[in-house]
Amino acid sequence: MRSSLFIFVMVVFLTGPAPQRAEAASVYSMVLVGERVESGDVRAIALGGSAQLISDSLGVLYSNPALLSRTRAVTLGITQVLAMDEGRSDDYTERDNSFLFPTLKVSFPIMGRFVLSTGYMSRYDPDGSFTLDGVTESGDEYTTRFTKSGGLFSVPLIIAADVTRFVSVGASFSFEAGNVEERWEREFEDPDFVPGAGFQREDLKGTSFGGGLVLRPFEKVMIGGSYQSEIDYETEVSRIFTNASLNTSSTSTAKLPARVSAAATVGLGSWLFLGSYAWSDFAEFEGFGFPTDRLGMETSYAFGVEYGGVSIGNKKLPIRVSFNYQELPFDHPRDSSIEKFLVGIGSGLIVRNGSAKFDFAIQAGKVGALNTNGLEDRLIRVYVGLVGAERWTRRAGRQ
Repeated sequence: MRSSLFIFVMVVFLTGPAPQRAEAASVYSMVLVGERVESGDVRAIALGGSAQLISDSLGVLYSNPALLSRTRAVTLGITQVLAMDEGRSDDYTERDNSFLFPTLKVSFPIMGRFVLSTGYMSRYDPDGSFTLDGVTESGDEYTTRFTKSGGLFSVPLIIAADVTRFVSVGASFSFEAGNVEERWEREFEDPDFVPGAGFQREDLKGTSFGGGLVLRPFEKVMIGGSYQSEIDYETEVSRIFTNASLNTSSTSTAKLPARVSAAATVGLGSWLFLGSYAWSDFAEFEGFGFPTDRLGMETSYAFGVEYGGVSIGNKKLPIRVSFNYQELPFDHPRDSSIEKFLVGIGSGLIVRNGSAKFDFAIQAGKVGALNTNGLEDRLIRVYVGLVGAERWTRRAGRQ
């Protein structure tokens, strides 16, 4: 009962009343399915992202699936993200802030060294809105407002195990789903002109699989990699317009490319150094009407450092810093690549005699550049996470 109550309190604490989804200021809202959401443990995010390898058994829920093999108790993790972004552009206006919603994951040790895990993880967030002013050929001025919303998510089933004391492996199968909605409204300055509007919704369903490998050749040294397969979506498309005779519904397909990551972690005394590289070839992307000749490789480099702890009273707080660079897989405008830079800082607090931890992190940076892309987003992301573990069985004779 005490274990169940603790997990219930964790859920209420971090989710609470769900915030209303707002419209995001994002380069990503203009193309494809949106921004790849960092569904990671907060400690890993503070150290550069979920591709990093961390040894903390309470914080491995969202990272390389092979890391789950070291969880020895029923473990629940919740991450809440608040994104406060500001868009800048010479052409677009009305760029709004955004909210990202919680991610939840739980793991269960089963036979021997095997660990099973499931949960709910965000994949992509397309939310965004902007307005454009224009003039018709006859000289009539108008304003068009574009809004994109929705999101893609995953429900993974993961199994992990220690092959030897030096090698861990993990495999996953995921149910993928979500929707992307696009709306536009055109209003003329002349009240004699009838406003126009349109709406398109794409509902997506699919599956994917993945795997991970972690090697521990020396104490405090880890090397590993992970793979997430391409995702083939079956899509139902609905289009609704001001002129009802133009309304249509159809079925289609979409495909997100596979993603691969490689990472290494080295510990030296009270210091931990982490690095990772991830890539995904969007030349294999299909669907959503974006020209494939303008798509290429998405790459990400991340570096993080953690210092074991700074004493504050009777508590020790770790210090975590990181740098993350990404090159997005599309251009804007044509032939102008889009780059993303993030710096992160964070810390954490062990609670409940080591059976739970509270972590927080802040990432700040930008994506795009006014002088090359014509727009840029200033990013501020605040992460809070709570992870707890409970042993729900006791051996005979123990109190």
